[in-house]
Amino acid sequence: MQIRSLAGAIKVFGLLVIMVGFMYPASAVQASWLDRVKDIYQLPENVEQIQKDYETTKQQLEDQKDKLSKAIRHSQETEERLLGQNETLKKENEQLQERLKAMEQIALDKEKRNQKLTYMAVTAVLLIIFYLVLGRVFRFIVWRRQKRRMR
Repeated sequence: MQIRSLAGAIKVFGLLVIMVGFMYPASAVQASWLDRVKDIYQLPENVEQIQKDYETTKQQLEDQKDKLSKAIRHSQETEERLLGQNETLKKENEQLQERLKAMEQIALDKEKRNQKLTYMAVTAVLLIIFYLVLGRVFRFIVWRRQKRRMR
């Protein structure tokens, strides 16, 4: 009895599955075997096209790689040139600093020399004036002594 009821339940379940299957719409139509054969024969054309595309893309990548390497070389050359110019300018700057210090020292020495010459000239003029005044004073003293003796 249990086998009959189990068999009946299986039949009912099978009928439900079939009914549900008919109720759902069919999926998209699959290509027929003829279409598949055509695709297989067209496959070499597709492979050739894919290969051409691959080669084109590969060539483009090589071109971009070459351009990038050229740009890198150019930037390295520019960097080296600028570093060389920087070193040259540093050396020139140091030389100019040394020349500036030398010129400042020359200007200081010239100022000191001019100051010494001025002091020497002023001293000479004062000595001459002192000599003249002292000569006058000495003559005056001598004149007074002679005047006293004459009296």
